[in-house]
Amino acid sequence: MPVLEISFLAGRYHATAWGRNVNEGEPEWPPSPFRLARALMDVRYRRHADIDDDSLERALLLLTGAPRFSLPPASRMAVKYYLDQGKTDGKKQAVLDAFVCMPKGAALYMELPQEASADALRVLETLVTSLPYLGRAESWIAARLRAELPPQRRWNCRLAAAQSADPDNQTEVHTLLSPTAYADLPCLPMTGKGKKKRACSWLEALALTTETLRADGWNRHPLLGRCVYVTADDESPSRRSLSSTDAGPCCVTYAIRSTPLPSVTHTLPLAERVRIGLMSRHKRCCDGDESRVSPLFSGKDALSRPLRGHQHAFYWPCDTDGDGRLDHVRVLLPGGLTREERQALEGLRHVWTQGAELAELVFLHCLPHASFASARTVVSATPVVLARHYKPRQGTFREWLEAEIRRSCAEQGLPEPLSVEPLPCLPVRNGAPLLWNSFIRQRKGQPPRHGYGFRLHFAEPVPAPFAIGSLAHFGLGLFVAERPEA
Repeated sequence: MPVLEISFLAGRYHATAWGRNVNEGEPEWPPSPFRLARALMDVRYRRHADIDDDSLERALLLLTGAPRFSLPPASRMAVKYYLDQGKTDGKKQAVLDAFVCMPKGAALYMELPQEASADALRVLETLVTSLPYLGRAESWIAARLRAELPPQRRWNCRLAAAQSADPDNQTEVHTLLSPTAYADLPCLPMTGKGKKKRACSWLEALALTTETLRADGWNRHPLLGRCVYVTADDESPSRRSLSSTDAGPCCVTYAIRSTPLPSVTHTLPLAERVRIGLMSRHKRCCDGDESRVSPLFSGKDALSRPLRGHQHAFYWPCDTDGDGRLDHVRVLLPGGLTREERQALEGLRHVWTQGAELAELVFLHCLPHASFASARTVVSATPVVLARHYKPRQGTFREWLEAEIRRSCAEQGLPEPLSVEPLPCLPVRNGAPLLWNSFIRQRKGQPPRHGYGFRLHFAEPVPAPFAIGSLAHFGLGLFVAERPEA
């Protein structure tokens, strides 16, 4: 089968799928055959008036059906712009520009599923080689036809089977309906006026504008097909299963995929969402019996009383690169796991973040707690929230703070720190520092408490990260090894 090669010269693909709002921050990927067909029709009208309608239709029919794709390694990104939109009052509206990033010159391959004549392939190649961009104008491309897929590439995005049960590797692709499927529609768009009005042909329908379709009562394009595809990208982080040998204390790590990533100030709400997600998954694994939800995830016994001794899960959203955005979630599990608990941890794929944005969680690995790195000096990554209140009879406020930190370390089985140095704020790479009280520091129905940051120095190395304080199980009071550059 012939293969269409599309190289992204700038390493970006800017496009928003049909039916999606640009401010959802969700770019189209892979490029839809429907979009490509409309772009090629536009190139024909602008640059190749010598190509007649019949030849154009035969060439574009090669894009119908459900083609396979070979996608390069890519990631989704978004940039927020503030545009005045022609207003004179000085107010600007935030607009997201979502796009897909890849190495410059990276190529995407799309199989042409239809039988092709030499003339149709010649016309199609003339059109694709004249196509300067695809999607928005920033998406510069160079396209051509090849006889087959290069030997070092493989088909990693294809039509999902009807019995496919994994929703996390699925994506919706807007395909191009064939003339037969178009003719089977209950009604067809019309062209002409008065008594000369008639049904549009397949090629005429492809050229219809959104304004014309809306005036005719259509809420979507009649040639727009919606197919579910599955992706299996070798370059993506793979999910591995939790083995039954993960019997001791361990830490499960997820990568967060969201556009944009949640702010580090929303650590507490995200940790609560992860906890709720694991409880929900475990409930499903227990046949919907809410009374069997694991105390390891809920932190409560059968009578809904909080567990003591910190023998339940810690949920630690983390900013591993210091840019002020949460990019990973660690779930520290102090004890062994049952089969249902392992299934819940493996099955957690999505959580809702603050602002009702859906974030994907990609299972990375499960490591023994003993494999944590050790450090003598640790610094706050999130503010410490203390349950007790200062009283003047307890000495100066600084002395009380140090005593509370030492007591909290002892509760977590940590040695007493040699020194406790307060830190005024959290440094952010390429950004303004964050004050500790800018973090969300209360759970639902509770008043906010003050947050404090510290640098702790121990006589011997201690495992890092660790968390102390009254909200240690929800990501606050998290300490990480101090970076040398800090």
